[in-house]
Amino acid sequence: MGLQTPDQPESIRIALLCENPRVYRSLGPRLAADSTFEVVGTLDCVIERVPEAIATRPDVVILGISHITHFNMLVCRAIRQADPNVRVVILPSFAYDSAELQMATEAGASTVILKSIDTPALVEQIRALVKRKD
Repeated sequence: MGLQTPDQPESIRIALLCENPRVYRSLGPRLAADSTFEVVGTLDCVIERVPEAIATRPDVVILGISHITHFNMLVCRAIRQADPNVRVVILPSFAYDSAELQMATEAGASTVILKSIDTPALVEQIRALVKRKD
């Protein structure tokens, strides 16, 4: 995880892989406004970008997607295979059903949170996820 000093909490390194660049252009600065978050990469959500994302040594990878599909779950699976310690947050735009949640779980997603969540709640969810022992 990130570098820690005695008077500063440990930082959480976050890589964003998004289908739509507008998502990481808006989400990245909102997350980085929290002094304990460090956005270390913003990439397209395609399997070819997984090695680049993992090279940033993230604690958390957020997949900003419109909805859960077989293709973006391949990205999730590749991330978890490349680094099993990375937490993967699936952040879809649209409501999901139990089949999509099952697909995300099988792909190794740590959690699924609708994109409509407000920033403070998302920050707290990410902190709790990093603290949690899988």
